Amino acid sequence: MLIIRFTLFLIANFLVTVASLSAQTVVPFEMAPSGHIMIKAKVNGIEGNFILDTGAGITLLTKKFSSKLSNVHRLNREYTAFRATGEKITADLYTTDQIMIGDFKDPNPKLMIFDVDFGPIDGLISLMTFQNQPFTIDYEQKKVIIETAGSFNAKKAKGYILPLQIESSRDITLDIFTFVQVNQKLTLQFLIDSGAGTNVFHINANYLKELGVDVQDTSKVVRTTRKSEFNKEIETSIYSTRISEISARDFPQIHVSEPKVSFIEGLIYDGTSSLNWFGKTITINIGGREMIVAK
Repeated sequence: MLIIRFTLFLIANFLVTVASLSAQTVVPFEMAPSGHIMIKAKVNGIEGNFILDTGAGITLLTKKFSSKLSNVHRLNREYTAFRATGEKITADLYTTDQIMIGDFKDPNPKLMIFDVDFGPIDGLISLMTFQNQPFTIDYEQKKVIIETAGSFNAKKAKGYILPLQIESSRDITLDIFTFVQVNQKLTLQFLIDSGAGTNVFHINANYLKELGVDVQDTSKVVRTTRKSEFNKEIETSIYSTRISEISARDFPQIHVSEPKVSFIEGLIYDGTSSLNWFGKTITINIGGREMIVAK
């Protein structure tokens, strides 16, 4: 009997160990009034408030938050990036020990540090943190889920699988794109940008005529200008209106009707959009170049 009990004890402990190794990491988030996904993360053990930004390209810390950290090292090189509006930004590169999101660790991340005021926000967490790790954003439950192999395969078996195109620069930045249909007329490649908020759609102003938008019709189109948060001397012209529809190219059942769209002069992409309109639960797998939307 003693041997049997000991064997059962070993089996039970083995099962607990396996379960713990295969458990998902679940991190709650808050949805800001602007529609941004706000999560808690620790950089070198110091907790801060961050926006989970799939369009950031690279992780960014505010100078104020970075001053609280030890072991942040400036690399002997700069990186030049371009915002979606074409604005050029050159900044020093840094590296540090780790970023922790719940129990998930991103070791030795590269990042930028900017002297900007984001209010209560300490920075942006980019997709570089998840380049080797599938993760899910659950808008309904307000959770970010770090997937296991098993949980990811279960989601993939039941969801719509949208192909992603990856833009990576020198293992420093990473962005994701997918193809959409606009007004069932144009197939455009959109940058997917959770950092834009919710229900935000930007389209290159070059497509105004092809989509039949008359910028002179002020009853339907509103022209505004916006100054850059980084350089107040840079202004962008924007034409806001409503169009008929935007849908996922491969799954037209994923769509939004009569969205408000901003046509932006100087946009360096076909378009950009927020993430939320694809579905309530969205899994991103950078390695597999795919995005799974729950049915």
